[in-house]
Amino acid sequence: MKRVVRGVVAVWLLTSPVVVWAQEAHEHDHAHEMGVQEITIKGELVDSLCYVAMNAKGAGHKQCAIDCAKAGIPISIVEDGTGKLYTVLPKQDKTGYPESVIARLGDAVTLKGDLYEAGGNRYVAVESVE
Repeated sequence: MKRVVRGVVAVWLLTSPVVVWAQEAHEHDHAHEMGVQEITIKGELVDSLCYVAMNAKGAGHKQCAIDCAKAGIPISIVEDGTGKLYTVLPKQDKTGYPESVIARLGDAVTLKGDLYEAGGNRYVAVESVE
């Protein structure tokens, strides 16, 4: 009986890394199945609170937007032509916005990243801002 239990434990220990690897690969594939795609958006970076509450944007609001973003207010991009609002996310979790994004608040930019849609909202995990 001990040999059987040891054998089962040995097989489980040897195959568990394979299961974890396969699960991670599946989760990545699942994200793309859910409609995650690379996107390029041209528009203005804004702090979401001032933009939604007061339509504040542009060069005259730049410093306020920077201060709001540094205080934790989410950054969004307002798409040229459509006016669609996308919440900008850092590329990785447990990180803040890159300084290259914060410094461009109030500016017209071209943002590249991964598009996510959930609950009727649009999000873009920023890859680069030009």
